[in-house]
Amino acid sequence: MVVRHLCAPGDLDIRRPLPGRPAVAQRVTAVAVSEGVARVAVATAAPWFPGFGELLVFHPGSDRPPARLAAARRIPGAVVRDLLFGPGGTTLTASLGGADDQHVGQVAHWSLGGPAERWRRSVSRPVYAGYGEFGGVRLAVSGDGETVAGCDQSSRSVLAWAADDGHQVADPAGIGGSEAVAVDADGSRLAFRLCRPYERAPDGAIAVLDRYDGSVTTFPTGVTWCAGLVFAPDGRSLAVIGTTDGTALAVILGLDGQETTRRALAHLPGEARQQIVRPVWGPAGPLAAVRAGRTVTVWDLARGRSLLSVPDLGRSTAWALSPDGRALVVAAPAGVRAYDLDPD
Repeated sequence: MVVRHLCAPGDLDIRRPLPGRPAVAQRVTAVAVSEGVARVAVATAAPWFPGFGELLVFHPGSDRPPARLAAARRIPGAVVRDLLFGPGGTTLTASLGGADDQHVGQVAHWSLGGPAERWRRSVSRPVYAGYGEFGGVRLAVSGDGETVAGCDQSSRSVLAWAADDGHQVADPAGIGGSEAVAVDADGSRLAFRLCRPYERAPDGAIAVLDRYDGSVTTFPTGVTWCAGLVFAPDGRSLAVIGTTDGTALAVILGLDGQETTRRALAHLPGEARQQIVRPVWGPAGPLAAVRAGRTVTVWDLARGRSLLSVPDLGRSTAWALSPDGRALVVAAPAGVRAYDLDPD
């Protein structure tokens, strides 16, 4: 197993440390990685002091210092809940939330040529009451990079924006979604866990929305919690990673009439049964990195076999697979590492 260190000691330090406290970030809330690990984005946070979190973009293998993006516009600052590069690592989208008692959120989108912020949109409209604290917006981006989609965990709404200027291109009225979202290669279809008012749809139903004609097709999966979704590059299949009866389950849905396959992966402890996972579908097929205790394991979802396990991870750690499925990146306050994968 090849392990690469992607940043120098101190690169993740907070520039404005509190008096009497070290500059080391207390927590990593999200990490994103582009194809070939050419770019890595890391979001740090200081619990109890959200204004001291930072969003950094690294260029591994170069001598350039990390770029620091202005995620927060005011104090108290924002906490990055989710983070995702566009194709080629030329853009970056972040889901932003406030402190745990703030039921509001934003989606911000940057072009990294400058870098410059292209647009920012407020989300988290409380359509239904009683859902509790804001859980962030789960993000997805189309294969062509033209469409950004989000599933808002607070209002149970699914939205999509044009990546160039942020104008809204999908807001399916009367259709609720939760937990996970995916968008296909050309942005024409959105997939999400169907959620009716105040309850999730039975049988682990996944909805696939055609955003041009508004039609919705549902597929039962049997999962009680949908951790992540990803379309196949050709759009004919959808990989679902979720949990049922305490077991991680991989479901490959055939969207054009192909047979659905289900594979049990591993038993998960109670605290890991409602985690968020971003699967990827590269040349080797669908992969997902699933946490169990202090260990993250990369699974081949089509074959139901493990490819790599990284143990001894702390609670302040975040991880992500590269879109091509060739590396797992793990980010902790002390540093960022890449574990090269060999799916074959």
